[in-house]
Amino acid sequence: MELFDTFKFAKELEVKNGEIKIMKTPVCFALTHILAAIQKELIDSIGFEKAYFHLYDTNKSGSKIYNESFIKKHGFTDKRKVLDWQINIVTLGGWGKFEVMYIDTKENKLKIKFEDSPFPKLYGKSKYPVCILPTGFTAGGASANFKKNLDGLETKCVAMGDPFCEIIFDSPKKINHMREEQWKKLGLK
Repeated sequence: MELFDTFKFAKELEVKNGEIKIMKTPVCFALTHILAAIQKELIDSIGFEKAYFHLYDTNKSGSKIYNESFIKKHGFTDKRKVLDWQINIVTLGGWGKFEVMYIDTKENKLKIKFEDSPFPKLYGKSKYPVCILPTGFTAGGASANFKKNLDGLETKCVAMGDPFCEIIFDSPKKINHMREEQWKKLGLK
């Protein structure tokens, strides 16, 4: 795997005594079906909206901090180069093959798709988009990259029968409006 070799040779991957670090940040491998089960249980116990924002906000804020550190450490200034690295990291993390569908660095808008993600496949059929975790952490990464608070919304999801998952990023005001409309349409509000 080319990206794995990039980390290895750049000394960005450390494996020692049961601890794995990528870019000095501890990581662990989690079974996808466990993450899906945790999300389902949280939704069942506290309700969709509350669970959504808990998962989304936690992933967004943690990812933003990590990505800001990563960008600063490497002195990246080109948004597209940062985005390419972010996509490679997420793909290496096993979330599927991420691809940019649309990017406007002046207007701070972005649309990505990811294919072959195990998460929605293992989550099972759903009436709503289930990729809350990647929507949150990619929103944090986009916010760090664009140096502007951006939110994300999954507009297509394999768990809903779509051929791939799609996340759009825009200002929190626009995404909040779109999310409200989506949730009303899906009967979540």
